[in-house]
Amino acid sequence: MPKLAEVLRGEIIRISRREARIATAGVREAKIKLIKTVADLKRKIAKLQGENKWLVAAEKKRLSQKPQVTPETSKKARLTPKGIRRLRRKLGLSQANFAKLLGASTQTVHMWETKDGPLRLRGNTLAAVLSARETGAREAKRRIAEMAAKKPGRKVVKRKRAKRH
Repeated sequence: MPKLAEVLRGEIIRISRREARIATAGVREAKIKLIKTVADLKRKIAKLQGENKWLVAAEKKRLSQKPQVTPETSKKARLTPKGIRRLRRKLGLSQANFAKLLGASTQTVHMWETKDGPLRLRGNTLAAVLSARETGAREAKRRIAEMAAKKPGRKVVKRKRAKRH
């Protein structure tokens, strides 16, 4: 008789587990979907936080580098080739260094100085020229030195030579 009781008991346990599994199948599937959704959202949040960090740093850099100009001062500003040349000489800079200070190319500065008639510069360049008008020679040279210090040189990578047999 003990054998029959054990068989009945085992069968009851098996059937009850099966019934419980069937009853909780929907909950289990929902749980798996939720776990996958949470993992996906965590990945997206990490990616967005990285992008946000990068954008904040880029915006801070942009705001610190570019002087702001009000529309009134930009309309009043009269820039001529002679004025640009006089400003560059007042600051004691070469065309290359003046171009670095303004964030332009050396060729552009040369073109500004040799062009006929008034110059029409865009917002950021105009702002840089107007802020350069307000700086002295020492300040301009200090800014150029800071820019040179911030830009590291290219790293030279030594390659291993392949041994010939």
